[in-house]
Amino acid sequence: MPLPATELSELYFEDDLAPYRLAGYDAYDERNEDDFAFFCTNSDVLHPLVTHHSPDGGQSYFVLADSAATFAPCPGAAALVALHVIRDAESQTYRAASERLPLLSFAQRWLIARGCPVEAIRMPEDHPFTKPADAVTVELEERLLTSPSQRYEVLDHYTDDHMVLTATTLVHDHDLGSRHLPFRIFHEDTDLTAHTHTLREGAWADIGSASQWLAERDGPLPAPHTQFPQASRGHPSPAARASLGRRPSGPPPPLPGPRR
Repeated sequence: MPLPATELSELYFEDDLAPYRLAGYDAYDERNEDDFAFFCTNSDVLHPLVTHHSPDGGQSYFVLADSAATFAPCPGAAALVALHVIRDAESQTYRAASERLPLLSFAQRWLIARGCPVEAIRMPEDHPFTKPADAVTVELEERLLTSPSQRYEVLDHYTDDHMVLTATTLVHDHDLGSRHLPFRIFHEDTDLTAHTHTLREGAWADIGSASQWLAERDGPLPAPHTQFPQASRGHPSPAARASLGRRPSGPPPPLPGPRR
C-alpha cells in the first residue's frame, strides 16, 4: 500500500523540479521518494540531452548526461541516465524508474521499451553534442535504437573519461540472426576536437572468448558479418577490460502498477 510522502515542492527548489514537472506531486511510495531525491539534489549536474512529455501530461521521458559521473564511487560509471516519470493527476502522485547506460542508443531504447515513441526520443538535428563520425556509426546507432527491447541484454559496461573518452558495452544479442555469434561488444570513441564519436561492434561465439579478448586485447574487434565489415576497431582501456569481467546485474524491474 502506498505510504504518505511529503510534497516535493516542500523539499526542493522550484528550479530543481521544473524539468520533471512534479511541483505539487507526492511520491507514490517511499521508494520513489528516496530514489527521486537523486534527480532533485543533483539537478545542477544532470543535463537533459533529449526529453519527451506525453500529450496528456501523464508521462515524461528523459535522457540526462551526468557531468559528475566521473566522481562516482564505482570507476567506469556510465554518464547517461534514462528516466521515466509517470504522474497520476487524480491522486497527485508520481512514480519513476531510471537506469544508467553507457550509450545514447541504449538509453533511448530503454525508454522506448517503456512506451516512448521512437521519433520523440531522437536527438534533434541541431543538438550541440557530438555527431556520428561515419556511416558505420550511424548504422549501428540506428540498429540499437530501433531493435526490439529484448534483443540486446546489457551484461556490463565501462566508461573511461580520464585521458580519452570511451564507452565499452558487453551485450548478449538474442536475435536469431546472431545465434552463432551472440556476444557483442560495442565500443564508442569520442573525439572532442572534431566533435564526433565513432561506434564499432565486435562479435564472439561465447562469453569466454569475448572476455579473453577484453583481457588480452590481441588484435582488432572481430567484426560480425554486416554490410560494414570495417566496423572492427575499438580500444578499451585496461581499466575497462578489468571492469567488464564483473557479473551481470540483469535487466531493471518494470514500474509498479497504477495506484488503486
